[in-house]
Amino acid sequence: MDKEIENRNIKAVWEQMKSGDEKSLSQIFTFFYSDLYQYGMKLFALPDLVKDSIQDVFVRIWEKRASIGEVQNPKAYLISSVRRKLFLNKETQHTGLTEQILKNEGVQNFSFSASEFMEIEEISVQLRNSLVQAINNLPERQRELIFLRFYYNLRYAEIAQIMEVNEQTVRNLMQRALANLREKIDRQLWEGIDYMDDLLLTLFLLFQKIN
Repeated sequence: MDKEIENRNIKAVWEQMKSGDEKSLSQIFTFFYSDLYQYGMKLFALPDLVKDSIQDVFVRIWEKRASIGEVQNPKAYLISSVRRKLFLNKETQHTGLTEQILKNEGVQNFSFSASEFMEIEEISVQLRNSLVQAINNLPERQRELIFLRFYYNLRYAEIAQIMEVNEQTVRNLMQRALANLREKIDRQLWEGIDYMDDLLLTLFLLFQKIN
């Protein structure tokens, strides 16, 4: 994370970039690169594809900066742009990626391992492991939604833009995902946690401690 803009309004830096400030573009790239790379790797787990796609997005943003409309949340905008570029680049199979793509066919997207999540006081190891396993058993779009909502703290409207569906579809998908998780996790593991009401809080706590 770029400490120079860590405590500044990222939207102000974004506007400076749109005005032609190359330093602001570099700061935005540094500030968001880790999140964008992590998201891309969850989606396809192809490092070269992910890196190329992120670079392509920033090149295009710089070239088209004058025509970019108002952006409320640069992070959501960038994730959405990288997602679209990843799918496009995967379809065109950039030189040198064909073999990697074939090797990764069948790899589960947005899967997690318990080792990714740091231990935290509020969640027992058994509950954490059970929750991670339950998340991995969700359909792919529900796993992606869980990641976008609880790791990136994005609003439903922003997630809808990223996943290219309407907001109500995202809300319905979340309800199904939470219902699936409640059904799969052993109630005894909650150890005094309100099983129904605190699942959302537990997910937020879990994903804020991801490595």
